[in-house]
Amino acid sequence: MTNPYSSITKIGDPFILADGGKYYMYATSAGIGFKCWVSDSLTSWSEAGMAYERSADTFGVRNYWAPEVYKYNGTYYMVFSAIDGNNVYHIGIASSDSPTGPFKDCLGGKPLYSTGYSIIDASLFFDDDGRIYMYYSRDCSENVINGKHVSQSYGIEVASDLMSVIGEPVLLTTPDVAWELKTGNYIWNEGPCVLKHNGTYYLMYSANGYATNSYSVGYATSDSPLGKYTKSATNPIIQGDGVKLSGTGHNNYFYSPDGTEVYTVYHAHTDPKNPSGNRTPCIDKLVFGDDGELYCFGPTAGRVPLPSGEKGYYKLYEGVTVSASSGADASCLMDERLARDERGCISLKSDECVTVTLNDPRELYLLWIYNGSETATIPHRIRIEINGEYVIDDLRTQSSPNAANVISLSNLPEGTKVHTIKIFLTPQDGKDASSICEVLLQYVSEE
Repeated sequence: MTNPYSSITKIGDPFILADGGKYYMYATSAGIGFKCWVSDSLTSWSEAGMAYERSADTFGVRNYWAPEVYKYNGTYYMVFSAIDGNNVYHIGIASSDSPTGPFKDCLGGKPLYSTGYSIIDASLFFDDDGRIYMYYSRDCSENVINGKHVSQSYGIEVASDLMSVIGEPVLLTTPDVAWELKTGNYIWNEGPCVLKHNGTYYLMYSANGYATNSYSVGYATSDSPLGKYTKSATNPIIQGDGVKLSGTGHNNYFYSPDGTEVYTVYHAHTDPKNPSGNRTPCIDKLVFGDDGELYCFGPTAGRVPLPSGEKGYYKLYEGVTVSASSGADASCLMDERLARDERGCISLKSDECVTVTLNDPRELYLLWIYNGSETATIPHRIRIEINGEYVIDDLRTQSSPNAANVISLSNLPEGTKVHTIKIFLTPQDGKDASSICEVLLQYVSEE
């Protein structure tokens, strides 16, 4: 995979459904409906036409936004928002027998949910007790609080047939911390979605205006699907650098083919140096720390490892140790986190190395080595020694902080089982040392 996927532009609010060995992506993409794209492996996408198109008798007249599609009881359901003839946004629902559509309105053209004020960005969550919840945003257009136009995240229970709501909506988040307040008198908590892990509910949301570099993703946690939610002190977890990526937000998630990994899809500006409504999709991995914190392995610009199990590719973490010849703690190199600063990196002089040891030697396909977090510490070259006998030398590195240097091990003698990998770094001219922040081992299995 590659971020951003620049062959798809002029979209927003992407959502990916993994179903039947394929991936289906939907997005804000047409004023009167939604396009669908299909992929076999997330490496390339083909347009499959309009999944949903406005009908003559539906409530929405324009501004069809943020579609999400779920397979439920054998049928595909799409939730979305659109504006009616009175300039009020509502949430609609449509269904189809196919993930590519055509989706048709379920309620005779009436909205699934109306509140009397504008609501957008619907997302469904199917809890393991069988109950279903919908998360959405109150639009900031007419929601004025203390002189500011405010977008807020809400949740409400949904009936088991998805055709109505149960009870009253609950306010879950409102923009109230510094990183969410960067766009003047219009402030946002929008694009909410919920992920459950080890009994904790993780509400992800986006803040700031989508056409600004400040648009980013944060999260809050709760022990109940409708809160109370507490925002994380580590927010934002997806934030562009304004150079390679900007406007990284309105995310959702899907699972790897083997179910062991969670990936997130989000949009970024097509031109990061000139933020606008022209956006393109990106995909990165979500990681849960031992402390329960949620991290994004990104946002990354460049190559991204395929999800575990996709096309037979798997990542190796178990039975792997990493050490530095300098004696420094090198465990950060396999913590599945990109470094925000050099504290999450290992610095090496030219005569020092990092050694990766596999307790159970095996054939490997790719070695991913990620640059450190600062431009000044990016290695000029990388040298690899495999099992003390095979050398891959003079490897030039990517030029961006946190970028992946992807090294193929397929040219090793057939059947070579890797026991140790030594990594040597050559610093930039005039520098004493250089740094890396993560090492990833990838193998192919026919199982």
